[in-house]
Amino acid sequence: MALFSNALDLKRHSHRPTPKLAFCSFVASAKSSEVLAQSGHLAVSAPSQIIGRFQQLKTLSHDNLCEYVEIHRGKHDRLFVVTEYYDQSLQDIRNTQSSPVSISTLQQYAWEIFSALAYLQQHNIIHAALSPHNVLLTDNNHIKLCGYGLYHMTGHAVDVEFPIGYPSYMSPESILDENPPSIYHDKRDCWAVGVMLLEHYCRSSFWTTSDVGLIFDSLATLNEWANEDETHTKAIWNHPDISTLDINKDILSFLQGNAVIDDDNNNNDDSDIHEFRQFILDCLEILPSRRPTLQQILARPMFNAVNNATNHHPWVSAPITASEQLDPEREDPSNEKPTDVLSQLPVSHIYHLWRLAGGDVELNLVKRGVFLSMPVIERLPRVGFADNGAEIGSVTVDTTQLYSDTMHILSFKELYQRLEEGKRSEQRFEWDTDYFTVVDENDVNFLADGIKETMTFDHEEDDLDDDLIFNDEPAPLATPAFGNGPLSSTMTTSPTTPSTSRSLNRTFSLTSMTRSRSSSSLSVGTPPPSTPTLPTQPSIPPRRPLSLREQDVNYQHHRQLLFTQLLRQYPASRKEILHHAKVDIPPVLRGKIWAAILGVRGDIQSEYDKIDKYNDIISDRQIDVDVPRCHQYNQLLASSVGHDKLRRLLKAWVSSNKSKNWVYWQGLDSLCAPFLTLNFNDEAVAFECLQKFILKFLNNFFLKDSKPVLDDYFAVFRHLLSFHDPELSSHIDAIGFMPDLYAIRWFLTLFTHVFPLDKVYHLWDKFVVGPASLPLFVGVAILRQIRDDLLKYEFNGCISLFSENFPKIDIERCIQSAMNMCKVTPPSIVAMQPISPRPTPEPQQDWWDKPLSIDFRKQELAPRIAMKDFPKIAPYTLVLDIRSDKDFANGHVVSSMNVQAPQLPSYASILKKLNRKYHVVVGDDQEAPQFATELLQEHRFPRTVVLHGGIEAAERYYKNTGNRQLCTCRPQKQTTTGYKGKGSEPPFVIWRCKVPTPLHKR
Repeated sequence: MALFSNALDLKRHSHRPTPKLAFCSFVASAKSSEVLAQSGHLAVSAPSQIIGRFQQLKTLSHDNLCEYVEIHRGKHDRLFVVTEYYDQSLQDIRNTQSSPVSISTLQQYAWEIFSALAYLQQHNIIHAALSPHNVLLTDNNHIKLCGYGLYHMTGHAVDVEFPIGYPSYMSPESILDENPPSIYHDKRDCWAVGVMLLEHYCRSSFWTTSDVGLIFDSLATLNEWANEDETHTKAIWNHPDISTLDINKDILSFLQGNAVIDDDNNNNDDSDIHEFRQFILDCLEILPSRRPTLQQILARPMFNAVNNATNHHPWVSAPITASEQLDPEREDPSNEKPTDVLSQLPVSHIYHLWRLAGGDVELNLVKRGVFLSMPVIERLPRVGFADNGAEIGSVTVDTTQLYSDTMHILSFKELYQRLEEGKRSEQRFEWDTDYFTVVDENDVNFLADGIKETMTFDHEEDDLDDDLIFNDEPAPLATPAFGNGPLSSTMTTSPTTPSTSRSLNRTFSLTSMTRSRSSSSLSVGTPPPSTPTLPTQPSIPPRRPLSLREQDVNYQHHRQLLFTQLLRQYPASRKEILHHAKVDIPPVLRGKIWAAILGVRGDIQSEYDKIDKYNDIISDRQIDVDVPRCHQYNQLLASSVGHDKLRRLLKAWVSSNKSKNWVYWQGLDSLCAPFLTLNFNDEAVAFECLQKFILKFLNNFFLKDSKPVLDDYFAVFRHLLSFHDPELSSHIDAIGFMPDLYAIRWFLTLFTHVFPLDKVYHLWDKFVVGPASLPLFVGVAILRQIRDDLLKYEFNGCISLFSENFPKIDIERCIQSAMNMCKVTPPSIVAMQPISPRPTPEPQQDWWDKPLSIDFRKQELAPRIAMKDFPKIAPYTLVLDIRSDKDFANGHVVSSMNVQAPQLPSYASILKKLNRKYHVVVGDDQEAPQFATELLQEHRFPRTVVLHGGIEAAERYYKNTGNRQLCTCRPQKQTTTGYKGKGSEPPFVIWRCKVPTPLHKR
């Protein structure tokens, strides 16, 4: 099933005018926040509670409801609610239209209003603030209810200090605080609709006064009369004292049936008027128990004609998926391109672009002077005593701006200007297909080995590691043309290390081993044969930082269009999504893109519903402690709604992983936070993302005894740091500052416990498209970014640095550094060992194929490289064979050098001048690691590794592959200047293979 087929933020709108957006504001209750704090409630504040409840409103979609778009928290706990808006309302129609309205029109209005209210009731929401000015009308005269979420988001008015509702349209039970047992029994909206429709028909107000006290007195009197005789409540409008109430005479006359106000309208039959009157009388039943339910109202015969017209669907010529969960795709028969670029976009995308164009709802009101009210000096007490803090004079609270129902329409002028500028200067856009992978011309890229992206996309593959080959700027694919931008490409190189070897003393001539500037340049990111090569544009500007790209209106507009189309085609488009996501991910669609890349598919909601999320488990106590502390600066996670969702996700994860013997560990809540915040209204997607994410990056990390897994992970991390920064690694190792002292929370939470969520999003954007080892490189990149501080501190200073004064980390720089290291690191260096021995070992298994013990790996500082990775780095490698010269002569790796370990201090500086990218040590399983450690600690040789299995592994590899064999040439002897042959041995002797390094010209 297409996972995102019905997603609101992916819906393509046809034949729809460009929607208008507007916002209103109100202030959350400070008293409510104080009560929450004093009662020990887990929620932080009233604004957080409101924002948490608001999220459900964003999921509502009905033909007669205005969509809620976003909510923002401003200064002084003021909240700004952005919603879809229409210019005309029932109030405007009544004020401007002189001719009477027909009964058929009122029936249509009633049907559409009650249909919307019934939809809200299904989601446990009531309007509670209905009035003619928030019942809007489209250009086609269809109803759109606005403001229906205020009562729900404020916790039924608990979290605000102003009443919700309009006195003229409040029901008798509302003013008497008679709370119904459930939302289904709350019928206040039915009363309000009856009053509005009656006013619209009679063209006059229901009440003759605007005094709230008089209106409430009249409602209370009606309620008393109804309770006196509950069997004849409709006769209450003929009560002898009814004229004493402040009810309009025309309204009262219609309710009593004494007169018909239809003098100028001959289209209404008497039967229609009578039926309409009975309908109004039912809506205006004083006692809510006698008032009809919404379902009973919609089932009335008077709505049959309207119902048939509403449920009519046009014929769809295209094939339709036979699923009740999928809406039929209605194609645009005209096939005309919309003239307005915003008309087909979802309102959430429009608002996001508006903000990128400089829009700010709070600043908008400040410029209009809306917040100018009572001066601060007038709200202070007149006298205050310093000794006891007593104050004389009432402290005035300014309530004039606690809530305003005035809707402020957003202007799209600046947004249109930005989009128009983009059309005129499309050449400056940084399309993902403009860039190939940037590779050092004298280096290797292991991540390019697995590039399998072709024109064919196999969406049945579930093994993500095979196709998640990490390239920040991937090769171009034949992608659908979205937007107006040109598709072009360029190849650039960016050398990061010197490529020229220095010539040495003639006596110690290693000319054949030196590197030239014309050494090989591996073509990474070359399009496959099935993909046409695009013309090169030499004048493409340098790539801008991610932060700037995310603020570019035109760039984000086209990226949103691209990913919207691809997500609608998911899972068939999964590999295309992966291809484009390697460049960057538009924030507004990040949650869905992550889910697509991780391979979330199927009927995940049904599977999630089957998981036990409510029964008590052993971890409940720890979960209850961790949930309120998880990223509380985030408004969603700080709310009670967020706490409940996070708790359900964690309990579901524990329940579903019992068979694997996985348990809850502290930090899992932080690991869950990014998925929950991005999929706040879809717990099933968040849960599936968490499951697949942990399987890829943290497999077996949550075992009851996870120490072996963590020890192995930290051993790999330590080796990786030694590989890329031997000086820093040696210092940390010398002072005993081991990874388990500072990196557990890094890797167990994948940095969510270290960085705020906005930085974690960018970091995980690369994780989801990268290999499982990428977090290790990020850890190394963090240490290298603060290496100056680490190198000058001893153990206690490092502990203090990490626990108290951890420096600010540049995430974008950290990501780029991790990517660069990941490209040049052989995969066998970061390979994890199995947590238990193989159940059925191969009888002819070589000793080097057996997993090393964790204790053995922890003792070594230098990593080991498997022979399968060696051929690729061979052109860039200095191979140091430390066996005896006799064994070296009997067979050695091509282009290697035979050196003696005890003489290393004498020739280390000479070898370093060769400026090789990699240094591979060949020897037995005891001496080789010791020699490699000395290269790292004493002489700072970068990228130093031990060939796992030594010469035996090389010989077996060459025999199995048949590509080549060990070299048996007669080695050449190299010695130092000053060797005079007086019978004494020289300071050192090096034997080297005669075969030169296999470099290739460009």
